Amino acid sequence: MSDGLCLPRCPEDGCPAGTACVADVCAPALEPSALVSVDVTQRYQTLVGIGAGVAYLNDEVGRHPRKTELFDAMFSGTGLSVLRLRNRYGQDEDDLGSTQEIVAAATERLGRSPLILLNSASPPGSLKQSGSSWCEGNPDTCTLARLDDGSFDYAGLASHWRASLEAYTVAGIEPDYISIQNNPNWVPEQGAAVEACKFLPRQGTATVPTADGEVSVDYPGYREALDAILAELESLANIPGIVAPETSSLTQVVEYAAALDFANVDAIAHHLYGVDPADVDLARVAELEELSTQHERPVFQSEMQADALETALHLHNSLAIQGAALFIHNGFLASAGRIEPDSTALINLTQDDFVLGDPYHIMLHYSAHTGSGWVRVSADSDTPDVLASAWVSPQDDVLVMVLTNPGLTAQAVRIDIDRSTESISTVTRTVLGGVERSAVLGALPADSVVSLPGQSAVTVVLRQ
Repeated sequence: MSDGLCLPRCPEDGCPAGTACVADVCAPALEPSALVSVDVTQRYQTLVGIGAGVAYLNDEVGRHPRKTELFDAMFSGTGLSVLRLRNRYGQDEDDLGSTQEIVAAATERLGRSPLILLNSASPPGSLKQSGSSWCEGNPDTCTLARLDDGSFDYAGLASHWRASLEAYTVAGIEPDYISIQNNPNWVPEQGAAVEACKFLPRQGTATVPTADGEVSVDYPGYREALDAILAELESLANIPGIVAPETSSLTQVVEYAAALDFANVDAIAHHLYGVDPADVDLARVAELEELSTQHERPVFQSEMQADALETALHLHNSLAIQGAALFIHNGFLASAGRIEPDSTALINLTQDDFVLGDPYHIMLHYSAHTGSGWVRVSADSDTPDVLASAWVSPQDDVLVMVLTNPGLTAQAVRIDIDRSTESISTVTRTVLGGVERSAVLGALPADSVVSLPGQSAVTVVLRQ
């Protein structure tokens, strides 16, 4: 005897009145609580890609006992086609072999080379006033070294970048984009040792707090550093695009961008630290949109790391509100050496295995179903309780809709879309408070209503 409810499988001629086919069974039809209207004629940004960062775990990945299966989880069918790599040249005793292996594994599984963004967490210690690439509560020395005449060593930084790109090219890795300094506006506080190097938008002086009180510090300029690096790279056969300024949040983008020559910048990049994803600062978003429009440059969200629910919000805010063309989650992997699993990592490594994290499944709701060249189209929700975005393929033959319910109250969403040319549809769902992770529920019901339990994401794919 079973206490379960037995539901009939969907017949070929359709489910009875009052029911809909969900996960291959006829289930009671849902009364819609929300409406999402899609207009494929209203178009916005073109997607460059979605991916994740691999910064300090290259060698750990290379030594992992289930490396082949790990690479499959990272790249096979995930659509995570952007790799943000930390520039290791001159920093580690490394021949770039493990990085080379990761890029090769991605290329094999994606069927094409991943888009590579190579960024600098810090120049080598020899190019820092502190003598170390790592900083901790030392804003007076966490910056570029000076020459004997007192000037900043922009030439040394430029030579380092040229040597770096030459070394990566020898390893068969040619970055599509580079970022000359991660978080140039930031120095880690005491107790948080991190690689960093501070630049002002232009060379100048700033007052900063130190253990001895506030002091006035001369800082190099981001603009001057970028100009020197570009001059050094002019004779390279393949010059990567430049993403800038990669500030730690939206707040500083305009200040740094004002110092840039956008003839030398290919994308406006920022991070999302200190940003509340549940409270979008629309004024900052408007500033970013104005910059993008004025200079005809795409916006890249190039680093964030959060738990699954916040990742879902950041994805929607970045792609559907800010109009970002690229989205990177910084924590592709968490080390097996951690005491506790990292709830913000896409994949947690263990000594002999690995575990997919909830943010992994949230990312795949976008990345596994879209890709480079896809275009965002209008998707309007009639309630703030349901977040919606929609994307069409470069051939205009596939429509993808991503719906997110960040609240605790379940929603039944009816999608208003022309289905007259549809040949096949698929619904995939992740419920963070439940057991479903990237669960395939079957075809979109005839009434176009999908169920979004509390704190869930649903992807609907319609193919012509």
